[in-house]
Amino acid sequence: MLDGFDTRCGRCRIHRTFARRAKLISLGTVTGRDCQGIHRRDFLRLGTAGFAGLNLAGLLRSAETASSHRPARSCIFIYLAGGPSHLETFDPKPAAPLNVRGPWGAIPTAVPGTHFGEMLPELARQANRFAVLRSLNHTNALHQPWPMMTGNMPHRVSHGAAVTYLNRDTQSSMPPHVHLGPRLSVGGGGLGRSAEALEIADPLAVAGALDEFTLAQNVNADRLEDREELLSNIDDLRRMADGSAAVRAHDAAYRRALGMLTSSHVRDAFDLARESESLRDRYGANCFGQSCLLARRLVEAGTRFVQIVWYNREDGFAVGWDVHGDDLAGLVRMEQQLCPRFDQGLSALLADLGDRGLLDSTLVCAAGEFGRAPHISKLGGRDHWPYCFSALLAGAGVPGGTVVGASDARGAYPADRPASPADFAATLYHILGVDPAADDRLRPATFEGRPIGELCGV
Repeated sequence: MLDGFDTRCGRCRIHRTFARRAKLISLGTVTGRDCQGIHRRDFLRLGTAGFAGLNLAGLLRSAETASSHRPARSCIFIYLAGGPSHLETFDPKPAAPLNVRGPWGAIPTAVPGTHFGEMLPELARQANRFAVLRSLNHTNALHQPWPMMTGNMPHRVSHGAAVTYLNRDTQSSMPPHVHLGPRLSVGGGGLGRSAEALEIADPLAVAGALDEFTLAQNVNADRLEDREELLSNIDDLRRMADGSAAVRAHDAAYRRALGMLTSSHVRDAFDLARESESLRDRYGANCFGQSCLLARRLVEAGTRFVQIVWYNREDGFAVGWDVHGDDLAGLVRMEQQLCPRFDQGLSALLADLGDRGLLDSTLVCAAGEFGRAPHISKLGGRDHWPYCFSALLAGAGVPGGTVVGASDARGAYPADRPASPADFAATLYHILGVDPAADDRLRPATFEGRPIGELCGV
């Protein structure tokens, strides 16, 4: 049961969506919900829906549509390297002792009864756009991307690589998989180079990385045509020697690469200078904020999967969200750099995607490798804690304003609806409409995880 609904019941899923939309219209609370339908009090409250140009039949049709799964067109996966503290972000514990709750308070959000850490005011105002999963857990306390980026610790194929490989027949002029930020120890793995991401180390210096998409100044169009003719002749010889499928595949890959090389569409998508100064400022004049803006440009242009990794060496700090307290007194860096930039960049991304009509087709995820300990250390910070932490999911049908699972009174262990990295992976794959079981190399991830129904309607 969830909020009075039986999650196994198809009618309940429709009624829950109906009630949620009614709640947004009336700015009140919907009570008396169960498997038998919506109580009379709810229908009276829904009378105001007519003023918004809606009627009961329209709302029910909308609920039916919402209950059916439509695969997301793209995904922006934000990896918060270092492990953000859930107690200072999405799962504060204001009633806990000071040594547990930390020096900052909790603030109300746009979702009644849900509170975030006070250093996330912009995300708190947009809490109805996304869901928070508060009960993730695993046992790896090392700084490794394997659990959250693959869904299975010994598995080295990232989600982006798997999605790219499983959609390899999709034709697009854009690179299907783009990685923004420091390199990780996961990627294409056994799937091969075709699943690897195009890596952009720094979006603020992206012009230097665009050489792959830009003709050198000393190579004019005539010389390019000469190169094409030469390569074509070589390919003719290869076909005479070997008419295999591998050669045909190579030829197709060459044509695609050449098209990408000369595509103004691709170059333009990577050019942040095409955005207004005011919008760039809205995202934040830092690596994370500009990565979020670049990610929006890429999915808008047709990239399937964009992976953002938090920048470890900004402002001289080399540890990302790893706030033990040995690099700066206490948790000061959370207040001075980490939370403000995260809050500004991600809130701008969600608002921008929504304004452009892209949020319905784009899944946005944000998570680190683990959370932080439910007590302040001797150095005034928090140590690694994989036993309970939070993640954010938005867009692509994820019900906004939803909180799934709960931690205990100290934020130490799941108290309700525990979820593993494999469950998180299965949820992501389900929303993106891909089946990892289609390839033997990806099956281990599918054996262990189950999609989280409250997030994807299964």
